[in-house]
Amino acid sequence: MAATHDHMKVFLAAVYTNNYMQGQKQHDALTDHEKAITRNLPNILESWHYVGKQRYVDQMRADGAKIFLDSGAFSAWTLGHTMSLPDYCEYIKRNMDILRVEDGDVMASVLDGIGDPLQTWRNQYEMELRGVRPLPCYHFGEPVEFLEHYIQNYNYITIGGMVGKTPQTLQTWLDRIWDEHMVDGAGRAKVKVHGFGLTSIPLMERYPWYSCDSSSWIQATAFGVVVSPKWGPLAVSDKSPSRHNQGRHVSTLSQPEMDAVFAHFEEQGFTYERLSTVYESRAAYNLWAYTVIQEIVNRTNKGVLNISRQQELF
Repeated sequence: MAATHDHMKVFLAAVYTNNYMQGQKQHDALTDHEKAITRNLPNILESWHYVGKQRYVDQMRADGAKIFLDSGAFSAWTLGHTMSLPDYCEYIKRNMDILRVEDGDVMASVLDGIGDPLQTWRNQYEMELRGVRPLPCYHFGEPVEFLEHYIQNYNYITIGGMVGKTPQTLQTWLDRIWDEHMVDGAGRAKVKVHGFGLTSIPLMERYPWYSCDSSSWIQATAFGVVVSPKWGPLAVSDKSPSRHNQGRHVSTLSQPEMDAVFAHFEEQGFTYERLSTVYESRAAYNLWAYTVIQEIVNRTNKGVLNISRQQELF
């Protein structure tokens, strides 16, 4: 049976762990308008590797948050930390009230075995024996037998291992796995699919994802950039090296272009002066922008595979 597809949800990664919610330190630097943006974020993803700390749990509980929980195994692995599967299961059981649940599926991902599909599968099985049914994860380049197993046995699966790959590499791979394994004859997804760390908007639009997550909002902020839903990435920081290059920074655009960009900022309750000097203002703008990008993607993505399928000749 094909998965129902209303609108793809874009989960914003690490909003709590970057301290942008009420009562957290970055939040205090925001204007009232910027604070209102953080209050109305519908979709937040956090990693257990970071939100395992009780202060984050208390904060999320106080806010009545319902988050998508990623194990954070990849982050831990890159930092050389090991993660305890029993502890992760206990955390999920203890904190079910702050986790998003849809159609009976708890939106918490399996503890991945990085680079080891068999270990990921074993972890899935062990977590289920411990009374937690996480969303399984199939990673870039793994044998498709694992993907087939997850599609046949779960309503909601996740695709990982995409961070750091070029959009071209990902598109070639995603075209194949979506077309050959993940859609029915009408091009609709057989199950709900979440794309981990999906930052490319064309890739969001190309496949019938049920959900994806992105930390681009905070990465762009750190690079002095705002991601305009209308024009794409704009360098705004007054410390950005690109302000010395004609047309590469908002301040070096032609006068008509600059006027249009400034007018757009003001329509959205921001000012160029503040965006160019206040890191937190850029973060708030980017949080707002990704909620708009989600709407734009959903106008393009009708819940069907958006590639021209090769006609088979018999």
